[in-house]
Amino acid sequence: MPKPPALDGAALLRWVELELPEPPWSEAEPFLGFVYLDPQAGLSAKGGRAGDPSQVERPSLTVRLPIGVPGRVLDDDEVARRGLPASPSWLSIYGPQPPARGPWRTDPGLRGRFHPQYPDDLQVLVHDGEPRRSGKRTEVCWVRVDAVVDADRALYEGALLSQPHQLVTVKAGDRVRFLGRPGGQHPLYVTPEYLAERDGWEIQPCPSCGMKECLDPPSVMARTRFPDAGNDVPVMFTAHCAVCGPPHAQVLQRRDAARGG
Repeated sequence: MPKPPALDGAALLRWVELELPEPPWSEAEPFLGFVYLDPQAGLSAKGGRAGDPSQVERPSLTVRLPIGVPGRVLDDDEVARRGLPASPSWLSIYGPQPPARGPWRTDPGLRGRFHPQYPDDLQVLVHDGEPRRSGKRTEVCWVRVDAVVDADRALYEGALLSQPHQLVTVKAGDRVRFLGRPGGQHPLYVTPEYLAERDGWEIQPCPSCGMKECLDPPSVMARTRFPDAGNDVPVMFTAHCAVCGPPHAQVLQRRDAARGG
């Protein structure tokens, strides 16, 4: 029998019902609780027996999420019908909470990537630029997402939680932006300089990992390969995938050249 889907970060700051296998009450009633983020323990729900109104403001049970039991999120109409508050008074004990419905939590490209206890934390590929130029390998670090920069591009922003081991251009605590759907295994940290040039280029994905982005702006990549060309940027060139390395390559072509401009 398949396990029921676990409530995840999409339930944050929502009222939920859970069918606990061994609840600490004799009545055949579900657990009713409010989902919040505990700074130490992570995603949690606090409440009690659904039929006991006193449990709303004086909860007797805390459940750590995710938990593999049947559960559901109450919609706004049901919350109003039951007379439940938008948030219980005890919530202030746990400090500032993340946004109630951060759209990154429902982005199909990010689904399943978030830490199970910390619904806005995910691993991002960070770097000092293309290893061929910087001499530094990419690293995977945790980022706490808190803002949407461009929903159409799946461009998000957050705080870098991990201290990179050998990178020098980013450090723990920095605000970083990343593309949520770059191909490859992880979301990708991007710089303003890269984003400024990105729309002018078509990038053929890496045939091995599927990465369809690069680490440096294409003009910088071109100068790395053709140092004698000055400011002339070729209309097309190839580059080894910065993640897979040789022999896997991407093809970069200027869009104006592709359109015959």
